[in-house]
Amino acid sequence: MYPLNFSKACVNPEDLLVKKVKKTIDHHGMLCTQESVLIGVSGGADSVALLFILFALAGDHGWKIGIAHIHHGLRGKQADADADFVAGLARRLDLPYYIAKPDVRGRGRKEKIGIEDAGRKERYAFFHETAQNCGYEKIAVGHQKNDSAEQILLNLLRGTGAEGLGGIAPVRGIVIRPLIRTRRREIESFLTEKNIDWCEDASNKDNRFTRNRVRNQLIPDLQTFNPQMTETLFRLGEVMREENTWAEALLAPVFEQAVLSRASGKLVLCSKCIKDQHRAVKRRLVRKALEELKGEPGSISLKHVEQILSAVGQTDGRLRQMHLPARILVACEGNRVVFTREKKSLRSGPLSGRQYETPAFAHRLEAAEFNSGKASVWIWQIHTRICFQCNIKYGNIDSLKNSGSGKTALMDFDRLSFPLIIRNVCPGDRFVPLGMSGTMKVNDFFTNNKIPCHQRGRVPIIETPEGIVWVGGLRISELVRVTRNTKNIIKIEISGNPLNH
Repeated sequence: MYPLNFSKACVNPEDLLVKKVKKTIDHHGMLCTQESVLIGVSGGADSVALLFILFALAGDHGWKIGIAHIHHGLRGKQADADADFVAGLARRLDLPYYIAKPDVRGRGRKEKIGIEDAGRKERYAFFHETAQNCGYEKIAVGHQKNDSAEQILLNLLRGTGAEGLGGIAPVRGIVIRPLIRTRRREIESFLTEKNIDWCEDASNKDNRFTRNRVRNQLIPDLQTFNPQMTETLFRLGEVMREENTWAEALLAPVFEQAVLSRASGKLVLCSKCIKDQHRAVKRRLVRKALEELKGEPGSISLKHVEQILSAVGQTDGRLRQMHLPARILVACEGNRVVFTREKKSLRSGPLSGRQYETPAFAHRLEAAEFNSGKASVWIWQIHTRICFQCNIKYGNIDSLKNSGSGKTALMDFDRLSFPLIIRNVCPGDRFVPLGMSGTMKVNDFFTNNKIPCHQRGRVPIIETPEGIVWVGGLRISELVRVTRNTKNIIKIEISGNPLNH
């Protein structure tokens, strides 16, 4: 596994790549004299090169170095061989070595995330825990220029704002990336020249993973248009990070002015302070609030941000609540926007005696999302589809009439207005049940239909700006019933019966 001429001195501070990495470290202020750094070493080319380069520089700067390796348990004997390889490096360099073997698949199942995300979370959790417990001030990982370019493309494919165009940050907290200005082929050429082995991860060629398809297929295709595509994307990332830093500095005093109160797991903003800002500033204020509450926004999308801003923009004074990923609850009422990080999952309804604890939820659907649209709302899925776009002839209308008493409702699409809000019931809610000419309180409708009090909060209320059009699973409104004059019908379907959860 190791070359016969392996020695501690095979890399030295005068090597060109070592000088380049040292320049990156100095430029970003990654390490100071006498600091201690824990290096995450997977056994791959990037992390092995990082280890040898920092080892070569450590003597002149008094750095204390340790090696951390995480055994993901996903690749059988190959993963065992990687762990043995890294342990061998630690012995030969006489460095402290820390290893963990977490249940990555178990975390993925528990948090309902992919293997890649679960592995990343486990990796950084182990690195931070080891650094804290063993006295390391920094954590160095082997991300390089190609990784940052790939991340920008991944973010674009998933949908991103300005923050996602920044790619991988050279420094984030105590995590540093000294190779971030170095290309993958430079690193591999350096290791080959120095006769240093590394481990090849066969899973990097598995194009079932999105990142691998970006690396192995998309970027090579883009390079037929621009051979310097990696450099171009990397420069875009640098520019966007600088602009984001500048924008955040301008935003900070505006945000502090908007904050009404702070507490553990809770942040309250002034809605008027948000409304008075430019749309771009509004988005950043909301994202900054979410970031302060949960760290990186991550699973919070632009759609969630726009949903919050829509609620903030309402002037009727009614309470509007939104259930977001990462156990975040947002409530807008009057001049207050309350962000709360719940301790328990908002998707679970734990029993309290015979009562269910039902979280407030809300989801916004725009007209453009209606055709083959899908929304995840608390414990069920809402599907929408415009299913007819033709004149309905007399005689067929009876077969198309639908009361909305099951999982599916048919409505006159042209009598709907937008956006559509899917939420739970609020005090004072009224609607015109199908077959009636006047309004009825929704709670009275629940009573007439023998819906227990503890289940009422679980019924999805489908509302337009003009009023409620469907008490989900029970009755649609007379205002949107299908008639012989109907031309376009929308089908809205609930997956699962909320009353049985």
